[in-house]
Amino acid sequence: MAIFSSVRSQRGTNRNTEATEQLIAFKLRGEWFALPVAAVQKVIPLGTMHGDPHNTGISLTLHQGQEITVVDVGHRIFNEAASSLMADDLEATFQSKADDSQTSQRCLVLIKTAEGGVVGVPIDSQPAIRRAGKSQFAPIPSSFLDRGNIHCVSSMIVDDGGVDPLFLLDPESLSSI
Repeated sequence: MAIFSSVRSQRGTNRNTEATEQLIAFKLRGEWFALPVAAVQKVIPLGTMHGDPHNTGISLTLHQGQEITVVDVGHRIFNEAASSLMADDLEATFQSKADDSQTSQRCLVLIKTAEGGVVGVPIDSQPAIRRAGKSQFAPIPSSFLDRGNIHCVSSMIVDDGGVDPLFLLDPESLSSI
């Protein structure tokens, strides 16, 4: 007795399936970074930041009546001195808005902390959802980590399709204050 199966099910058996991870990708200081979707609570417009008179890289903002700690990405990721980078970035953003009406509003990515709190990370572009196969994740070369002066990055996501690489951020390192 012959066993009949549909063409659709036969095509599915020949397909290689790879586990993928859903990421939120965004631009910081001209480079593309990503966070796992599971680590992000939400993305909101960047509001007014308060309370960093000593330029520590940590400030506060309010969202829906909740105080949110904001971590200066330059200070945390790029290990830059926590001068008035956020103020400089905001001034540059306002200047570029005056120059280009298509410029999008800066956003704040709210990252869940291990203690159940939330930390905000300001980003330079509207975020995008991307999927990356497990085979696209590559370790960061130690020579780059040593000399590149970049922190809180766990791996790099390389796409053979000509898309710029993404640096995968470690949410725990990024949210620890």
